[in-house]
This record gives sequence, C-alpha cells and structure tokens, in this order.
Amino acid sequence: MKKQAPLVISVVLLVGALLYWAFAAEKHTVQVGELNALLEQGETLIDLTEVTNFEWTKVVAFGPYSTTQTMEQTLGINIRFGGGEVLESSFRLVFADDDKKLTSVTLDRKYGDYYVKDNRYLVVDKK
Repeated sequence: MKKQAPLVISVVLLVGALLYWAFAAEKHTVQVGELNALLEQGETLIDLTEVTNFEWTKVVAFGPYSTTQTMEQTLGINIRFGGGEVLESSFRLVFADDDKKLTSVTLDRKYGDYYVKDNRYLVVDKK
C-alpha cells in the first residue's frame, strides 16, 4: 500500500490542477463565434464587452510576428500559457488583468488588421 501512496497523491494533484484550470478558463470566455460573425458582416468597430463575459484592465491586439516577450513587455505581465509567436496570417487579442493574462483569441487577417481603441473597442482596419 505504501508504494501506491505517491501514485495516488500524484493523481489527486493532477486532477485538482485540471479542475482548477478548467474552471478558471471557463470564467474568462470570448464568444469567438459571435466575434467572427461580426467580422464576417464587415463590422469595423466591435464593442468587446458585448462578446466577453468578464472584465479586464488591458486588452491589446498583437500583430504578425509578435512574440510572447513582446506581449509580456507591452502588458507588463508574465504569460505562462498560450504565448508563442503570432503567425503572419493572424493577430492575437490578449485580455489581461493587472498582473496576469486572462485569455486570448486569435483573429484572422482576412478581415483586415486590428487595434484596440479605449481599452474596449476592436477596430478593424480594412486592407
């Protein structure tokens, strides 16, 4: 039985971590389908409070080739997960609290280039 104790403890910790991650991820949701539908309709000014279910202190659109380091420096936070370089064909919209990343969403450049106005509105600059 003593040999199984470390395994049981490891499994319990892993399940706990996964549950925490699942609940934390769920409370910061961007309605990507709705956002994409607005982009498909040709909207050029989108109120981000209408496609999210949470509050943030900072939201920034990062263009192609932006790195995790660039995002961290711009937002003044440490991005632990969901970083990586932004591809040429996309933008990454990153929502953050004062000290951490809340969530992010990748936007396709086929609708244009993006920037955030007044920390609330996604502006689409048509090509």
